[in-house]
Amino acid sequence: MDSLREWNEQLRRQRERLRLKEKRQRRIRELEEEIEKQGRVAEECRSSLNEEREDVERLESASLPRVWYRLTGRLEERLEAEEKEAAEAQLRYDAAEAALRALEASRDEEVRQLAEVDDAEAELERIVRRKEEWIRRYDPDTSRLLESLSEEAGLLEARLKETQEAEEAGQEALDRLDEAREKLQSARNWGTYDMLGGGMISTHIKHNRIEEARELMYEAQHALRLFEKELADLEWRSGASGVEMGGFLTFADYFFDGFLTDWVVQGRINDAFDSVERGIEEVERQLSRLAQERARVEEELDGTNARYEQTIEGR
Repeated sequence: MDSLREWNEQLRRQRERLRLKEKRQRRIRELEEEIEKQGRVAEECRSSLNEEREDVERLESASLPRVWYRLTGRLEERLEAEEKEAAEAQLRYDAAEAALRALEASRDEEVRQLAEVDDAEAELERIVRRKEEWIRRYDPDTSRLLESLSEEAGLLEARLKETQEAEEAGQEALDRLDEAREKLQSARNWGTYDMLGGGMISTHIKHNRIEEARELMYEAQHALRLFEKELADLEWRSGASGVEMGGFLTFADYFFDGFLTDWVVQGRINDAFDSVERGIEEVERQLSRLAQERARVEEELDGTNARYEQTIEGR
């Protein structure tokens, strides 16, 4: 019976490793596709930025456009417009490059984790062959029951691990959003002081807080998309398992699709703050549901493990 207990435990571990291997492989394929897509976006942003910089340089150098706008009295107005467009292009390029680097880092981490479970199929087959040999000699009925319970426990353990990974991803997104909210609140406070005559120092601090919030929101964008993928791995879709996911699946893209650059350039701090607040509420709602799911799986896993032990002891 010690051999049977050991083999079933090994089978349980290998089934969990095999499920993780399939998940890593799927995630790597998805990330490769996203990296290719994001690479094209970054290249387009780079080209746009170069064009905008060239427009500014033409107006700043001794060129025909500069002469023409000076003669018409519109040089300063045109130069300001071109500099604004260049600044917006720089923001779009920075965001695209940050997203690309984050995706590449995630892909590299998935590859590293895949190597840890790459031998799962071979190990599973090796253990099954040894166990089949034992079954042919001893108690086939009890062994079949234990194998069924072992498989059930393995699936539950994999589900539990995926739920915990989703909670970790959600907490990371929540942390980044919380930090961004703090910076935006500070920027809003300094902005109010600035409007009341705070002077150059308050203006400088306000813009520093905006810049810090922008960097945190890049990180939040990536964390939200990873959280979304973890939830998708759990198959949390609208109408599935009583969980309404439709709103969250588009949240990250809605929040960052053109909005990030807009509020930074236009100074719409209040809009950004309100959007971050909504994001925090949504992430907290999903984390609450994940906690309930984890508790359910843990309870079911404990029951399965107890039946497994009782079956061995009652043989």
